[in-house]
Amino acid sequence: MTPPTPRPRRRWTMAAALAVALTATVAACSSGDTPSSGTSGTSGTEAAKGPVTLQVWTWNLKGNDPRAKAIIDKYHQENPNVTVKLSEVGGTADTASKLLAADQAGDTPDVVQVEYRGLPALVVAGAVKDVTADVAGVKSGIEPNIWALTTFNNQVYGVPQDIGPMMFTYRKDLFDKYGAKVPTTWAEYAKAAEQIHKKNPEAYIASFSAAQLEFFAAQAAQAGAQWWSNDGKAWKVGIDSEPSLKTADFWEDLVKRDLVKVEPLLTPEWNAQVNDGKLLSWAAAAWAPNVIHSVAPDTAGKWESAPLPQWTAGDPAVPFLGGSAFLVPAKSKHAKEAAAFAAWLGASDEGSKLQLSLDIYPGGNAGRQATLSHEPPKLMPQQKDFYQVADQVIKNTTIPVTWGPNVNVSQTAFGDALNKAALNKSSFREVYKATQQAVVADLEKSGYTVTK
Repeated sequence: MTPPTPRPRRRWTMAAALAVALTATVAACSSGDTPSSGTSGTSGTEAAKGPVTLQVWTWNLKGNDPRAKAIIDKYHQENPNVTVKLSEVGGTADTASKLLAADQAGDTPDVVQVEYRGLPALVVAGAVKDVTADVAGVKSGIEPNIWALTTFNNQVYGVPQDIGPMMFTYRKDLFDKYGAKVPTTWAEYAKAAEQIHKKNPEAYIASFSAAQLEFFAAQAAQAGAQWWSNDGKAWKVGIDSEPSLKTADFWEDLVKRDLVKVEPLLTPEWNAQVNDGKLLSWAAAAWAPNVIHSVAPDTAGKWESAPLPQWTAGDPAVPFLGGSAFLVPAKSKHAKEAAAFAAWLGASDEGSKLQLSLDIYPGGNAGRQATLSHEPPKLMPQQKDFYQVADQVIKNTTIPVTWGPNVNVSQTAFGDALNKAALNKSSFREVYKATQQAVVADLEKSGYTVTK
């Protein structure tokens, strides 16, 4: 199977790409929204002048978790006039729909955690606040390619909390046992998959989980495609572009040859196969080791992580996968204090370092720097250079991924259809093409201009 050949692309910053991406739509929805009135020139971390209670929707900061309590207690000590109340919410889809409903009702929380892919739709809907001025004093606390995840049309709409540098986490002991080389390219990945399954027909290099839309979008981006882009006037959808379709061909080939296990992630079956050494790797991000350890703690010490395989040898550029930011809803009653809390947590030296206790990869520079002297994840205590490898991946994370305002439509059209195609051994290309049609039709129905 020949891996996709990426089309030439400029090494432009993610910030530049995302600034272009939502120029028209952001301008339309925010033209009457003045950014953070009265906060220009502030550090973004100043204390409130009077007693304020911030309602925070989050899933990383669980109210009954002593680690989260320690972080909030620290903020309370430094900001005695602010009380932070945590409410645990679901993932991006649940949170976004709840926030939109709360926005319509005029009763929103003050801070909301949302995955990066969910932010554009909220910006377009006018549901989140432009916090550019509020965070001006802490911009140096986060690298530009990470700020770009929350920056549209040069306006900042959230503070990055955690990030997902893409990595390949694998069972080193079993790769060694089966004589499989740790892949540096996707062509080598296919060869390793062949070798592992040949040596042990019950073992697979990995599972194939069709529901992971973000992974397949990242694959396409790594190969040179853009699923959504915008020239300032119109949207263009590239889900069925040739570089994207070639990544579909790659995975279809592995599925048809039974070299990956068609199995959703994190089901009891998946967990059991990981524990039993039947699934040997996960191409995901630097957060994967903590997830694997949570379901297979007895396998600790047998895993390692490496940079993600490349479509083109010698080209290490990858997009981020996953991660989230703290946003301030447009109708927050305490927007200034909310932005200050988000800025402290994500961009200040203190807050960024404290996030390491939550087993997440902090987006702030101080937290990233602290990882370099931090113990490796519990899954691979022997891999002392884990965070050095991850930090280099972050420096190579220069591929911009623009999410359109209708990611939910693509998720619905893509996941079930791709799973059926995998089970039926039918065309993956047709799934990508059908998803393209559904996304374009929805954009046009919603009033957007779409170009070919």
